[in-house]
Amino acid sequence: MPEWISKYWIEWVFGLIIAFISFVVKKLFTRIKQEQEQNQAMRDGMKSLLMRQIQQDCESAVAEGFCPVETKKVIDTMYNAYHALGGNGVITGLRNSVIDLPTQKT
Repeated sequence: MPEWISKYWIEWVFGLIIAFISFVVKKLFTRIKQEQEQNQAMRDGMKSLLMRQIQQDCESAVAEGFCPVETKKVIDTMYNAYHALGGNGVITGLRNSVIDLPTQKT
């Protein structure tokens, strides 16, 4: 028995090291995947909130018939963030209609 241990101990050690490394790599990949899913959920949520806020602000400005410069800047900033998060062109029409509005009540 001691001969067998002395003959194969290196293979056992390398086997254990490889098993440990495999375990750690699997854990890391699992964690990375979870973080990617959470990040996607955060992006989707933020995109939805921006879309809703832009929609509300634009509808309010169109109903009033004017949009102050500061509100236009805020809408434009939110639109740029929405677009950077992968927002589609649905909101573009609303944004453009507000940008074309006068800045003061006539």
